[in-house]
Amino acid sequence: MDNKDIELIQQMENKDIELIQQMENKYDTFMPVLTNLIDSVEKFNSIYNNYIELKNFYGSEKWFEYMEIEKIPVKCGVLTEDQLFDMIGDHNELLGVLLDLTSKMYKNF
Repeated sequence: MDNKDIELIQQMENKDIELIQQMENKYDTFMPVLTNLIDSVEKFNSIYNNYIELKNFYGSEKWFEYMEIEKIPVKCGVLTEDQLFDMIGDHNELLGVLLDLTSKMYKNF
């Protein structure tokens, strides 16, 4: 550290130090969440075709045909009326949240 740095540090007030600490804390809180969100979005995007296929399956002729069968020998929650309906609803709700977030993010770009 040279003399100029030492001089500048000595001129800093406590509020300046506190502000720097607050910004560091905000960064330390934000960065892991941002990293997790980026990872999650990448994973979500990589399997998004699953959602499209499930949405298209729900209410289809095959879905209704399978739904009528009483004892299917495999897990078949996708044939219940609620499971895919709720998933589609969650998807649509997330879409609204992401649109709001995207707008907020774009304004601060």
